[in-house]
Amino acid sequence: MDVFMEYLVAKKKDTKDKLIIAGIIVGGVVISLAMFALMIFVALIMANAAAEQQNPLGTVSFSIGFVLVLFLWYGAVLLINTRSVEYEYIVTNNELDIDKVMSKKGRKHLITIDIHAASCMARIDDNEHNNVYKNPPEGVKILDYSAHSANGYTYFIDVPVDGERTIVLFEPTGRMVESLWKSNPRNVHRMTD
Repeated sequence: MDVFMEYLVAKKKDTKDKLIIAGIIVGGVVISLAMFALMIFVALIMANAAAEQQNPLGTVSFSIGFVLVLFLWYGAVLLINTRSVEYEYIVTNNELDIDKVMSKKGRKHLITIDIHAASCMARIDDNEHNNVYKNPPEGVKILDYSAHSANGYTYFIDVPVDGERTIVLFEPTGRMVESLWKSNPRNVHRMTD
């Protein structure tokens, strides 16, 4: 019987995300104020230079500057939205795929794990099996694809990826854990609360 399950979790914004968003907003305000000051300065120069003539150039430069400020804030909103990340976990038979969904629009495939190749999968708070997670050997790559949610249970998988020993963090549902356990009952450790 074929198995197919998918689960989407929103990554909680951490301090780094919040600092980046704050930096984008502060940068946008500073650049906007500088552009408005420059537009007023150019408009005053044009008005003084053409005091006797009707010169629409000052109005045109102010309009162009205003449009540039609008584009600046559009870009800032796009950058802020890139900090909105969700991870999608897809279990198909004995494989776990993890994709990254950015701003509910773009999708990037991150990893495919053959659960048969896993030497250990357990919750990070499972003190009986989490030694490799708490004390990873030197050279082990750690990929964090968990949501960092307070109510979720984060699991780790110790598995070779492209010939390199890797620990992958993720937050599956109980049904996903059960399905992965059926694929590799010796190395997938379920934990009941």
